[in-house]
Amino acid sequence: MKIVNQININTSIDKVWEILSGNFSEISSWTSAVVVSTENPDLPKGDGRKCELPDGAIASETLVNVDSGQHTFSYEVKLSSMPFFVRSMINTWKVEPVANGQSRVSFEIGVTLLPIFAQIMGVLMKRQFNKLAKVVLEELKVFSETGKVHPRKEEQIKLNIAKAA
Repeated sequence: MKIVNQININTSIDKVWEILSGNFSEISSWTSAVVVSTENPDLPKGDGRKCELPDGAIASETLVNVDSGQHTFSYEVKLSSMPFFVRSMINTWKVEPVANGQSRVSFEIGVTLLPIFAQIMGVLMKRQFNKLAKVVLEELKVFSETGKVHPRKEEQIKLNIAKAA
């Protein structure tokens, strides 16, 4: 099952690429889909990240392909709470130039499910992943264009500060 979402961003391909790839382990600095992100200490430096998700799950993400010339990269996702019927999950990002200094960002989520569960859970998972992708892309757009986090992320930061106090 593949879920693909795209967004046009009013900034250069290089700026968006730096946010996504150059600062790969810092995804939590701009999206509310990730509470905390760090380099994955179990991998060589630069090969992956660990992300704490809003529901408390931990995503271990390992880069499997990076093509800086084509502005694309893929990583395998393993969740601490991965359902048994999910065989694999690979996310792919691609940044392309568009006219007038704009960039088009594509975010593809590829999930392999046990065959019987593909029919049962496929529609529900597609809906959930589409919603997630739209949030992430919208927040990337705001951050790329303004240098400021989206109000959702701002609220998450305030809640985390309040919890820590």
